[in-house]
This record gives sequence, C-alpha cells and structure tokens, in this order.
Amino acid sequence: MKKITALLSAVLIAASLTVPTAASAVSTELVISPVSDNNVTAIDTIGFTAEVVRLVNKERTSRGLKELRMFPRLSKAAMVRAQETSVVWDHVRPDGSSISTVCNEIGIGWDHIGENIAYGHNSPQAVVTGWMRSDGHRANILSTDYQYIGVGVCESKGILYWTQYFIGTTDNHPEAYSVQYYGDVNSDGKVGAVDASLVLEDYASVMSGRSYTLSSSQRAKAEVSGDDLVNAVDASQILAMYAKSSTR
Repeated sequence: MKKITALLSAVLIAASLTVPTAASAVSTELVISPVSDNNVTAIDTIGFTAEVVRLVNKERTSRGLKELRMFPRLSKAAMVRAQETSVVWDHVRPDGSSISTVCNEIGIGWDHIGENIAYGHNSPQAVVTGWMRSDGHRANILSTDYQYIGVGVCESKGILYWTQYFIGTTDNHPEAYSVQYYGDVNSDGKVGAVDASLVLEDYASVMSGRSYTLSSSQRAKAEVSGDDLVNAVDASQILAMYAKSSTR
C-alpha cells in the first residue's frame, strides 16, 4: 500500500502530535513557532535548491546512506507546494487536497512520499540545519525509503518558503541525476557560459519548430529554474551560477 510518511513543517520550537493522513497512515505533524526576519528582502535564491540537495546528501553520506537523486519534475512539485505554503501554511493544499495530489497532477508515481516545509530561513544551510534539529524532519531526510528529492523555494513579502519532496518508487526516472551535475549541461565538471550557450541553442531550436539539440539527460541538468521547462530563464540562471562561483 502506498504510504505517506512524515509530513513536516519547520523550524525551531516544536510540539508533536499524530494525525491521520489521506492514505490512512499515521504521521507526525510538527506545529512550529515560525521564524521571521523583517530584514529579508529580495534574496537571490539562484542555486538554493541544488545547495539544499547537496547538504541533504552530505548528511546522508556521512551516515553511510545513499545519496538522493535530484528529480526536476519533483522539484516542480516542490515549487508548487512552496508557493502554496506562502498562502496557506499547512500540509493540506489550499483546495483541501492531500500533498500527494501535486505528484499525481505532474504524473509522478510513488510508493512512499514525504514532505518537509519551512519558512523564515534565509539560506540553504540555515533551513537544512533547522530540519536536522527536528526528529521528524531529520527522519525524512535520512529515510531509506526514498531515492529521489525535489526542492522548491519562493519568496513572499521578504520571507522565504521552502519545501522538500521525497519519493520512493520502483519506477525508473532516468531524467533524475546526481546534484553535482546541476546546471552542468555538458558534464565537464563545471557550470559556465558553454552550458548556458547549449541551453539557448536548444531553446532556439525548439521555438523554431525543430527538434531538441540536447539529450533528455542534458535537458534535465539544464532545467535549473524549477518550472519543468528548458529556456532562456535557465540559461540566465546558469550564467548567474557561473558568476557567483567566479567571485568566490
């Protein structure tokens, strides 16, 4: 039977209770005192989703667990949920449906599914640290039930809202990949102008009615904006990632 595992909200002071889920399983719901920072405005979130995945996998591998693979369509689902939680802070969607319906709508099958949500943290390190300090959130991050992860982050009124989606499934998703290749379209070990150029070439070909110039695996690595499309937005973000890395 499909199982909805812990659906967890973030961040600091928590009291736990058990609630029935849509799949008639018992989950731990953490009711949290939200964290806010009135000085958080116009945060540059480019690269944040990949950094969350890197930090999650660092926690996993340090304990001998397998890395989770980054799954672009699952990140799209996570982005939908991040935007929804900025409106209704709950593990139930604004229309009253289960969080699993996002995956159903996008066409992602699953046997196990989990969600972590948070708001008020202004960096990937801060939000992952907050989740790891919570027993329930940490259990999702370290669960052996999952193979794939998607991350969404959005800003509303100067506050960042974060979502992690986890799924375990026997379905094969060849478009999922190791986070080290995020934005590295040509797999040369670095993210740069060449990758952005390849994305623009592919986008121009598609817009003119021709076929893709990138393979399906390359397009998955190129889809960095979280909208499940490969276009000029992704090229722009890849260039921004390159600029960031060049100034470090």
